[in-house]
Amino acid sequence: MTGYPYGMTGGLTTFSWSRFNWPQGAFAARLVLAAVLALFAGHFLPGGHAFSAVLSALIVVRPYSQGALRAGLMRLVATLSGIALSFGTLFLHRFGLNDYVRLLIGVVPLALLTAYNSEYRSSLIAAVLMLGAASATTAGVEEAAVARAIVVGLGACIGIAVSVLVLPTPHKRAVADKALQILAQMIGGLLTPPDARSEKADTKLRRALLDLSQMHRDNGKGHAEDDPSGQMVRLVRHAQAVCLLLRVEWRREPGEGREAFCAALLAQIDALRAGQSVDDKTVWQALPEVTGVQNWMVRALAGDVTRLAKLIS
Repeated sequence: MTGYPYGMTGGLTTFSWSRFNWPQGAFAARLVLAAVLALFAGHFLPGGHAFSAVLSALIVVRPYSQGALRAGLMRLVATLSGIALSFGTLFLHRFGLNDYVRLLIGVVPLALLTAYNSEYRSSLIAAVLMLGAASATTAGVEEAAVARAIVVGLGACIGIAVSVLVLPTPHKRAVADKALQILAQMIGGLLTPPDARSEKADTKLRRALLDLSQMHRDNGKGHAEDDPSGQMVRLVRHAQAVCLLLRVEWRREPGEGREAFCAALLAQIDALRAGQSVDDKTVWQALPEVTGVQNWMVRALAGDVTRLAKLIS
C-alpha cells in the first residue's frame, strides 16, 4: 500500500473520513485554486499579463501550511529581487543592447545568488518574466515592466494566502508521509537485482530525498533537537546509509529470512501510512539469521523504522 488516499491494501475497503490522509491531493487542490485565483485577479490589472500572475502563484504555493508563510515570504522577496534587477536591465534597451546581453546582465547575478541559496530560484523566473515585457513591446517598455511587476507580485501574494489558508496540512504529517514513502522505496530495493529498473528507482529515490530535505528547510532553521520533523529527516538519512550498505552485502551473499524481514518492515510502514496502530514485535521477530556487520545493519534498520513509528504516532 503506497500512495493510496485511504485504506487500500490490495482490495477496496470502506472509506472513512477519519482515516483520510492524502497530502498530495490537498497540494494539487491548492495549486489549482491558486492558479484560478491568480488568473481571475490578473484580469483586473492592466497590461494583459494575467498568466504571469498564475506562474508566480504556482511557484510560491507550498504543499503544507506550517512554514508556508515564511517560505512564501522568502520567495516573494526573491521575486521582488528579480523584478528590481530586471528593471535596471530593461532601461538598457535605450543603449541598443540585444536580448542576449540584457539576459546575461539580468540573470548572472541572480544565478550566483541562487547557487548559494536555492530559495532564490524564483528570482530567476521573475527576472525572465520581466525581461519578456521588454521583448513583447517596442514602446512603453517601462510601463509594461511596471504592469508585469504588479502582476507577478500579486501572484506571489495569492500563493502565500492559499498555502496558509486552504486545506492546511500540518508540516509534521507531510514530512511523515514523505519519510514513509522513501523508507518503503529503500526497503523495497534491498532485494532488487542491479538492472536498469533499479537504477531508475535509485534516481527517483534521490529526488524524493531532495524533496524531504526541502521540507525540512521550509520548517525553519535552528530548531531544537526534539523537533519531530527534524528527527524524521535524520532517521531517514541514517536508514538510507544502512540500506545502501545492506544492499551491497545482500547482493554479494545470499541468505534466508530476508524477504520476511523486508515484508514485516513494509507492512509496518503501510500500517503507519493508513493511520493504523503498529506492533514493533513483528519487526523484531522477523530479523533474519545473520551475523557480524549484517546483524548490526538489520537491527539498525529495524530500529530506525520503529523509532519513526513512535514519532508519527
